[in-house]
Amino acid sequence: MKKWSGLLSVALLAGSGLAQADFIGGSVEASYWAANYSGGFESSSGNVDVEDDLGFEDTGALEISATVEHPVPLLPNVRIKHIDLDETETGTFTATFDGNTYTNGVETNLDLTHSDLMLYYEILDNYVSVDVGLDIKIFDGSLVIEEQNNASNRSETDIDEIVPMLYASAEIALPLTDLSFGAELSAISYSDSSLTDAKVRLRQGISLAFIELGYRQFSLDIEDISDINVDAEISGVYLSTGLDF
Repeated sequence: MKKWSGLLSVALLAGSGLAQADFIGGSVEASYWAANYSGGFESSSGNVDVEDDLGFEDTGALEISATVEHPVPLLPNVRIKHIDLDETETGTFTATFDGNTYTNGVETNLDLTHSDLMLYYEILDNYVSVDVGLDIKIFDGSLVIEEQNNASNRSETDIDEIVPMLYASAEIALPLTDLSFGAELSAISYSDSSLTDAKVRLRQGISLAFIELGYRQFSLDIEDISDINVDAEISGVYLSTGLDF
């Protein structure tokens, strides 16, 4: 998290050197996501379901973001995001997974925490706004499955990946109001793997502030992360607020 805060500071200072303060726009935002887990994990020795076997249900996740936009030709706008998706649950899984046999139920920590560095261009800016660019997701997490009351019987898989994704968003502002509808998608598909992060939203502006209500779906279908295949989805309603200046 500290490295992204430093990167944002550099971006802000660089922008200040290019022009006057009113030359730069942007936003800051905080979002709470009421998310639900589904899907599972596959190894050569067995499969697990995140809900039925590992006990994952509804959870809450906090995301913060900051955006810097400018009118300098050829240079992309920058958005930096960070979301904490670190969840621990207990389940009744009694079977074999990743070479380990569990007989007393398990405690599972699934950490899909990641940061996003988004570089994009605003190709349309009127009542209809359209952005296109690149979303670089940087994962720093893991999957740990440990037998209850037997910490030595455990499976641990690092989820440390850097995934560049295509990014696009569109927003329609209702004339004579501060209300807008929008959608956002980051996606990539390669070999037998895919990753998508999609949102639809309704935003109400209040002077420089805004309130946003939306639905987010984050899907991973990734083959062979340390011999583990991931096919999972996190989805649910989110609520956010921030300043747009």
